Amino acid sequence: LFPPTPKNKITLANETTIVALLGGYQYVPIETVEPGNDCTLEPWTHCPAFKDHISKVYASSEFKEEAKSAQPFFGAIRDYVFG
Repeated sequence: LFPPTPKNKITLANETTIVALLGGYQYVPIETVEPGNDCTLEPWTHCPAFKDHISKVYASSEFKEEAKSAQPFFGAIRDYVFG
């Protein structure tokens, strides 16, 4: 969709023309919005159904079992993650 191209260039104020890095690499345009403006990007924002679902997941025996089995790993990396 956005292959590198030497046509991806710009002329600077001193009239020097340069091609984008990596042989004209083109960045994919990304549109962003604030979380308060679009709940589809953050479904947990003000969503009672999502909060209810998460509560059920955390209360499930499957989740508690996985959390217990992962505890040694998370304990071992705690100092690296939280300093």
